[in-house]
Amino acid sequence: MQRLQLLNNPMESLSEEIIFTILDYLDSASSKSFSATSKSFHSLESRHRKTLKLLHPDSLPAALRRYRRIRCLDFTNCPSADDGVISAAAEAYYATLRSVDLSRSRLFTHAALSLLAEKCGRLVELDLSNATELRDAAAAAVAEARNLEKLWMGRCRLVSDIGIECIAVGCKKLKLLSLKWCVRITDLGAGLLANKYTLLCALGPKSKSVSSRLKSQNDPLFWHIP
Repeated sequence: MQRLQLLNNPMESLSEEIIFTILDYLDSASSKSFSATSKSFHSLESRHRKTLKLLHPDSLPAALRRYRRIRCLDFTNCPSADDGVISAAAEAYYATLRSVDLSRSRLFTHAALSLLAEKCGRLVELDLSNATELRDAAAAAVAEARNLEKLWMGRCRLVSDIGIECIAVGCKKLKLLSLKWCVRITDLGAGLLANKYTLLCALGPKSKSVSSRLKSQNDPLFWHIP
């Protein structure tokens, strides 16, 4: 009887590791179809999922219950994500979270960033692009993410040299930093970065004097994006 069941459903004979390898090759639509096939497949897909793209804050509680191993959290389709949403995600995924994209969110503050940095010790990528209301307090909060390797802060126009100094001191593992259209950063801030890091730095056309300072570095990994 057991052999007959295996013949009817060959997937039952596969280990979880093999099924997860198969799921790695599926696109989003195919993963959804797989999940909808049966309760066991639904459970497997939930345990396999590593990326969560939130569409609305109200859907977060259900997502937190279903997905327990999220590494990449994408809020680009959820511009209304606020401190409460980000804090709940940080509390739930503190052991696994490695990347957070807040490039289209506007309602969060430095408090959420501080909790994110404090709780998520494995965080290596953070996108804060277009957060035009963030100030140096937010940069200081980001500086607490000691393992951060990639940081995007394009159009964070209120962040100044003070905030950049905090990041330069706190984020010692930083390899990529985007400061495009950060118009309050001067040669002083650029000097701090140039002396502290060998990194990939993206600067916008409004920061020509700053980018010239960085471009003068001889290290081949030190790039300038005009």
